[in-house]
Amino acid sequence: MAKVWQTVIIGGGASGLAAAVFCARAQGGEQVLVLEKAPRVGKKLLATGNGTCNITNRLATPPHYHGANIAFTAPVLNAFTPDDCLLFFDSLGIVCAERENGRYYPLCEQAAAVLDCLRLELNRLGVTVRTECAVTAVKPQKNRVDVHTAEETFTAQNVLLCTGGAASPSLGGSVDGYALATALGHRKTPLFPAIVQVKTDTTFIKAMKGLRTDAAVTFVLDGKPLCTHTGELLFTEYGISGPAVMQISRAVGDWERRKNGTMLAKIDLLPSMTDEALARHLASRPRRTAEDFLTGLLHKRIGQTVCRAAGFSLGDTVNDVSRLVETIKRFTVTVGGTQGFGGAQVTAGGIDTREVDPLTLESRLAPHVYLLGELLDVDGDCGGYNLHWAWASAYAAAKAVSR
Repeated sequence: MAKVWQTVIIGGGASGLAAAVFCARAQGGEQVLVLEKAPRVGKKLLATGNGTCNITNRLATPPHYHGANIAFTAPVLNAFTPDDCLLFFDSLGIVCAERENGRYYPLCEQAAAVLDCLRLELNRLGVTVRTECAVTAVKPQKNRVDVHTAEETFTAQNVLLCTGGAASPSLGGSVDGYALATALGHRKTPLFPAIVQVKTDTTFIKAMKGLRTDAAVTFVLDGKPLCTHTGELLFTEYGISGPAVMQISRAVGDWERRKNGTMLAKIDLLPSMTDEALARHLASRPRRTAEDFLTGLLHKRIGQTVCRAAGFSLGDTVNDVSRLVETIKRFTVTVGGTQGFGGAQVTAGGIDTREVDPLTLESRLAPHVYLLGELLDVDGDCGGYNLHWAWASAYAAAKAVSR
């Protein structure tokens, strides 16, 4: 007679691996099966935090999350706080330290070490992990759930869908999980990329390609400012990137999918100076040609580009500083869209959370099926919030199925 697993977890990413540990600690590892379609688990986890793994954030509360129903996140986040997260990883042997803006990283600064410790704990607990095992269907039966692959069918008392989202397909992102959930009757809200690079008009941007500077970036839709963030800005051959852009790029992704209105990016290249202070400073500078006028204030290539954008030829002597003040404080480019899911760290949108129990994450449509992590219509800000949601949702579902 075929084995009936207590819990089958579909997806070996962050939420799936954490859920497997939580379930195995409560149920016994011999009762837990993880199915992963890729040749190995945790590939996307290896890339988080540029390979250093921003595990959580001290400020992981609902205001830092997005989706159609943000109140849905409160029970999950309240039940698994950042302190709980740190204790969990400490139990795996991972010691973390707080850095800027409440972000926590492992002291070793290695995402690979985080993945290794999760895998070592699964091995210690005796969890079965099957890779290259793509699930084709999930079918609830009376008091059980059948999980179908191309080769065989697994039977479980409970199934956790931890398949992740559509972002970063090169790291395993796909729409497979949405197909499994919608086949169960769930609705999917529109998907769009978040924490993603932004494409702009490159008339002046290309001249600054590869340069980084601290700046305040504001996205403006039809004259209305939508969001602003200050931080490091990276100029690229296609537009703009860096934390100052990625943190608020969700607004561009949402606009891109709606295809309505004109989006601009307004960049303050000297956010620490007021217009008045900058005007006084520029008026007192030595009279030079535009080629060198801003040298010592901005990176030379940025300064030259600003002068050209303000209408000066590089050989012109700068006498009117008002045009430079306006350009430095409101360097404006037309936004064309995002770099898409290929460049995105996170998927915005997902399975409608109204169809999921906010305490347990059990489907309201398919008993004994639970939906976790990025699969749901929940996405967080940049800075450890999305990984925290993965761990917290894993804890909520694992606690429910282990009662």
